[in-house]
Amino acid sequence: MNLSFEDLITELAIALEVPAASLTENTCASDLEQWDSLGHISILAHLDRKYDDVTENCPDLASATSVKEIFMILNEQPG
Repeated sequence: MNLSFEDLITELAIALEVPAASLTENTCASDLEQWDSLGHISILAHLDRKYDDVTENCPDLASATSVKEIFMILNEQPG
C-alpha cells in the first residue's frame, strides 16, 4: 500500500473523532484520551472500511500503538 502520513493522519482523525492537527507521525495511543481500547477498535473498523478489510492481512494492526507503527504496517502491504 502506498499511503502517505497525511492520508493516514486524516483517516485516524476521522476514526478517533479528533482534529487532524492533534495527530502527528509521533503520536502514540497514550497521547490521546480518545485512543483507548474502544478508540483502537474504531481505528481498525475505519481502516477496514476505507482499505478493503486491511486488518485481515495485517494482524499486527491490532497491537499497534502509534501513528508511525500503523503507517509502517500498512505500507508493508502490497497494493
